[in-house]
Amino acid sequence: MEVVALERLTRFYLLNHFLLKKAEKRNILDVVGAVCGLHSQLPLTPYSSLWNRVKDFEPQLLDAALYQERSLVKTWFMRGTLHIVPSKDLPIYHNAFKRMWFEHHGRYMNTPDWPNREQREKLIYPKILEALAEKPLRRKELNDKTRSLLSDERQPYARLFSAWGGILKETCYMGLTVHAQPCGKESCFTRLDQWLPNISLGETDEDQARNELLLKYLHCYGPASAQDFACWSGLLTSEATRAIESNLTVLKPVQIKETGKRLWMLRRGFKNLQKLDLDEEAPLCLLPKFDSYLMGHKNRTRIIEDQFLKQVYRPVIGDVAATMLVNGRIVGTWAGKKTAKMLTVAVKAFRKLDKDTLSELEQVVKELGAFMGVEQTKVVLAD
Repeated sequence: MEVVALERLTRFYLLNHFLLKKAEKRNILDVVGAVCGLHSQLPLTPYSSLWNRVKDFEPQLLDAALYQERSLVKTWFMRGTLHIVPSKDLPIYHNAFKRMWFEHHGRYMNTPDWPNREQREKLIYPKILEALAEKPLRRKELNDKTRSLLSDERQPYARLFSAWGGILKETCYMGLTVHAQPCGKESCFTRLDQWLPNISLGETDEDQARNELLLKYLHCYGPASAQDFACWSGLLTSEATRAIESNLTVLKPVQIKETGKRLWMLRRGFKNLQKLDLDEEAPLCLLPKFDSYLMGHKNRTRIIEDQFLKQVYRPVIGDVAATMLVNGRIVGTWAGKKTAKMLTVAVKAFRKLDKDTLSELEQVVKELGAFMGVEQTKVVLAD
């Protein structure tokens, strides 16, 4: 088994996430596909994630891909959270996660205060699709129209369209609905068959979809373990392990020098891992909350020291902080405050930053300010 130093593993991860060398802006679709989707629970995260990865990125480039070209689509997938993925990959994500919704993430809908699964599939789904037949609708509009079509106030329909997912989360997992262009500041929903009429979800079965998803994952997040794949995807570890065992002919095990841990990677990527130039200067990055780089593994040794984990990953409040990377590793958290003329970035560094790092940080903040449309920027080092 080949032994790999942690520094090389981190650099490989940084490279595959386009954080060592940015992609050209004509390749946005390739970037989103390569990182297996952009986390989109917060509205600004996907834009900031692409700004870090794409040269001269402008927000309208993502909007055009989502809402005009529709080469990207926004819906619920990994870990039950919103992501933007390439539309052509929708069959893979759909078939990889559909069963998991009913068996795990959506089990809260099995309680008596929700209509049962048969009622939802035979009665409520068709009414939602009927309500969306003419145009995309806001959540409240869809709730009102659907309940009007159901015409039975005695049934427990009140929670169907809750803001944290509800039945719209389920219909997305079922391949019936997706997010359309926002209606002002509110989310809008549409029928998948109208939004992406040329997409056929039946192109692959569950096992094939999970195998393809694993290979996509390892291309960007490998080397990784079955536990890492399960943590990132929301699948069970047993299912992640089964996917690895089904693909051993194209996988290569490596051992991490510092920890002795065995991880899996794509066999074809090993030469790229070996020939990395560790002396090449890596740019300082300011990643947004929940950036894909932060969410890829259960064991996060490659990107952060264990003693600082709780300052970034805060599961009790359901938060993952915005982070500052130096040489691919998290060295602090940051928060931005924007006014009409000024962007102030407060950085809480885990250790004292040297003069060169501070100078680079100020330059990156200036570039972030330009991206956000302000001329003046300021860096504040928080206690």
